[in-house]
Amino acid sequence: MGGRSRRGTVAAVAALGVLAAGCAATPADPAAQPGTPGSSASQQVSDRPDKDRTEKVSRSSGARADVPDIEIMAQLARRAERIAKNLPKVVVPTDVDRGSNRAIGYQLMIEFGFPADQWPYLDALWQRESGWSHLADNPTSSAYGIPQSLPGSKMAVVGADWRTNPETQIRWGLAYIAARYGNAQKAWAHSEEFGWY
Repeated sequence: MGGRSRRGTVAAVAALGVLAAGCAATPADPAAQPGTPGSSASQQVSDRPDKDRTEKVSRSSGARADVPDIEIMAQLARRAERIAKNLPKVVVPTDVDRGSNRAIGYQLMIEFGFPADQWPYLDALWQRESGWSHLADNPTSSAYGIPQSLPGSKMAVVGADWRTNPETQIRWGLAYIAARYGNAQKAWAHSEEFGWY
């Protein structure tokens, strides 16, 4: 590789946030899995377009815990290693609009190495937090974006475009969940118990 070590290549890929295909997965059916987010009004997902929409979020939720930037970057490096293996293309669930923030979220979730059965938890969590709007802003807490990073500026470790780029926000949010909880199910359980994750 022209004198560049594999570790150096992986770090460079992580730093650039390169997108590539993740592993193939089939969508999970939340109704068929006990303990998954169900159909209550606060958990249902809408397919409203989220482009050019600013949503004010007034509850005291959000990604509040302090996870060191080095751990966020380590999670991104692990993702880059999985991508470097040239895994097959991700199959997005049929109930997710192509091109939506939810579709980006599903693809990036699989690339991060979360299995498809984690999708109902991640989907419910970020639906409740922001409605999957990358412009969601909580004026009472300064939480921002799809994962409701508190403060929003934490996401700058992934990209300077954190205010407007859903991919940057989702990458940070998945790395945060992986570092703090290990998976989306545990993040969802914490949010259910405490009102934040």
